[in-house]
Amino acid sequence: MIKTIEDIILEKGFYVTRPKGTSMFPLLKENRNEICVVKADEINKYDVPLYKRKSGEYVLHRVLDINEDGYVCCGDNQWTLEYGVKREQIIGKLDRWFKGDKEYTVRDKSYQRYVKFWCKSLGLRQFILWFCHHYWHLRDKLKKK
Repeated sequence: MIKTIEDIILEKGFYVTRPKGTSMFPLLKENRNEICVVKADEINKYDVPLYKRKSGEYVLHRVLDINEDGYVCCGDNQWTLEYGVKREQIIGKLDRWFKGDKEYTVRDKSYQRYVKFWCKSLGLRQFILWFCHHYWHLRDKLKKK
């Protein structure tokens, strides 16, 4: 029998994987980082829960607000909010991640500064993301030459 992510977190208390997609960029890069998701007894504003959409898709996005309808989430590389994420959809939350041999946690001061800046910039995020994407694209092109 194949175990689900939910089964593994219930059994071990954590789950380690490589994230797919670009929704949490620049914090997490597809196939470059490993993440550790832990059992989530409590979800607060700015936590990054792993949740399962009704479609069965697993999503790792940041909580930007909590209201009577549930959690309002958004990927760091996005500006469209997802409303109504329910507590029962949440499987765990991001606790730490690895970039090569270096380990980072959600308790690091540099991460806390990143979160404050990134979340407060939601209104400017479209411009910031446009600029960053063009900058990184140009940088990668120049590296290849």
